[in-house]
Amino acid sequence: MERPSQEERSYEQLVQDLEVCVRDLEEGRLPLEKAIDRFKEGVALVKLAEQRLQAAEGQVNLLLRGEEGQDRKEPFAGALAGAPTEPPRGPRLATSAPANRPPHSAADDDFPT
Repeated sequence: MERPSQEERSYEQLVQDLEVCVRDLEEGRLPLEKAIDRFKEGVALVKLAEQRLQAAEGQVNLLLRGEEGQDRKEPFAGALAGAPTEPPRGPRLATSAPANRPPHSAADDDFPT
């Protein structure tokens, strides 16, 4: 079965694909050209996922409009009062080394110092 294009994939599929892309890049085993291509793919996935989130936010805002058509001024989380709160899902950018991987040091480089 052929894999759907990026535009046809669900938000969850986009996030899964982005996580695989990030994992591939973090492993550092790809040749430079393939790593650049993988990075470009990741950037495209992030942009598409952001578009999907913005579209969903627009739908939520339409559903929350008051009877006279004005926007409500409550935060999104307030619209779900009483619902269990979960951490946000979506693309996450790594801000530090993964827990199972030691931080990078100059000794790890193949370049002479």
